[in-house]
Amino acid sequence: MSRARSGSPIFPWRYGMFLALLATIAPLALAFPWHQAVMAGFDIAALAFMASVTSLLRADVMAMRRKAVANDANREIMLLMNAIVSLVVLVAVGVAVGEQGTHKGPTIALLLVTLLAAWLFSNLVYAMHYAHIFYRAGPEGQDSGGLDFPATDEPGYWDFLYFAFTLGMTFQTSDVSVTSSSMRRTALFQSLAAFLFNLGILAFTINVLGG
Repeated sequence: MSRARSGSPIFPWRYGMFLALLATIAPLALAFPWHQAVMAGFDIAALAFMASVTSLLRADVMAMRRKAVANDANREIMLLMNAIVSLVVLVAVGVAVGEQGTHKGPTIALLLVTLLAAWLFSNLVYAMHYAHIFYRAGPEGQDSGGLDFPATDEPGYWDFLYFAFTLGMTFQTSDVSVTSSSMRRTALFQSLAAFLFNLGILAFTINVLGG
């Protein structure tokens, strides 16, 4: 499908909501240690973000193309924000894990929820990013593409979720072929981030079992 190329400075409302809810860390920090406030604030923001994303699963291809145009100017900003937030959360988790004598039920539950929320949030952001790269306008107005889904010419968000979560879990692309440099670059960044995250989970597990 041919259409004009365009970008937009619009900041996606879902990410704005996420950052606004993340600000709940400030009041939480007055009552709890900073690392617990970071984890709790992130959990609240991430769960709200994930709830808001569910409506996208019903989007058709035309709606996905419109969203790709609307988010075109902010692709790198979104991934940078995701990386920074994930790093801060992992540091908070590391501090909590390193504390002696604090591995009680509520603390362990908060750690587990935070790790799960961080994993889901990161993969969701990448899935949306892949969709926006795929459906942004190319040099001649056609879809940029970059991923080859078997027997699927116009993939939906479920397809991009499949690709992102498969990559996040296994560090490989399964039956989907990567056919563009921009997609390979993004897939590489996601694989590296997933590897570091999995190391964090392994360290957490060893620490809890050993403590």
